Amino acid sequence: MYSAAVQADPANADARQRLNAVLTQELPAAPVLSGMSGAPASVPAASAPARVNVADHVARIIGGPNGPGTGVFVAENLIATTRYVIGEHERITVEVHPARQLPGQIVRAFSELDLALIRVEHRPVGSLPITPYPRVPDDAPLTAVSFSGEMVTARQRPTNRVMEPHWIPTTLTQLPDAGGDPLFDAQTYLVGILTKNTSRASAHYYGLHISAIRRAVQTYLGEASERRVYCPCCGHASRAGGMGFFYCEVCGGVLPFAQAMTRYPMPQAEPFYGSGGVRCTRCGSSAGFYGGRCLRCGQEQATTTF
Repeated sequence: MYSAAVQADPANADARQRLNAVLTQELPAAPVLSGMSGAPASVPAASAPARVNVADHVARIIGGPNGPGTGVFVAENLIATTRYVIGEHERITVEVHPARQLPGQIVRAFSELDLALIRVEHRPVGSLPITPYPRVPDDAPLTAVSFSGEMVTARQRPTNRVMEPHWIPTTLTQLPDAGGDPLFDAQTYLVGILTKNTSRASAHYYGLHISAIRRAVQTYLGEASERRVYCPCCGHASRAGGMGFFYCEVCGGVLPFAQAMTRYPMPQAEPFYGSGGVRCTRCGSSAGFYGGRCLRCGQEQATTTF
């Protein structure tokens, strides 16, 4: 109730205060996180008999267009990082502790969330404790951990901007790498990952809440049961590609397997592309159009119906 009130009226101080009071109620005891070298992390932690080493659950993402980034395991064999880190790659190198490099396959990206999921043949023991709350309280202390072991402390930054609840405004203006670093609260619960997204009015970075990441993982797992092909151009899982057609039905990009192929009209593909009986006046293809351009020849032209 309070969360809805804050989203509807960010300036409502009473609703914000009540929501923060609910969110900052004492959590159940969480495992104590250890740093990269095995020493206790610099974030406060509730006492618990077990220890969870962050190093076992983070990975370095190598070979992306913006330099090395960090990722965190969010499911078996599945790493979450940012789209900014992986760019339009289909495959990338992943390094896990201790100094082991593995091939990683990007299986899904969500550009609107700056999120990418990478599948790798590695399973960490156990899992990181995840916050049960849908948002981070105002001014709550946060700690970001990079693969190299660097820990950067910050706070949640209160803002009157109306935004989706999965974004975590922070006081950070510098990141240790290209992003994707797991973000922990004062109880050492995983609350999200850091992105390179900044405010339009300042240089402060935003985190992506773990609840949005988990929903994205469920979306991917649901799609994985179907025959689909990953589109590096937009990050979607293409049904058209799974049927052997050349183009992504979401963005019109040429799918990886078709890059070196001679592409030709496929009338049976029309339901995916919504060509509606329109044929390209340049090459004669009925493959469909995206952004006013033919999905076969890529040229913009006037169209005629038949």
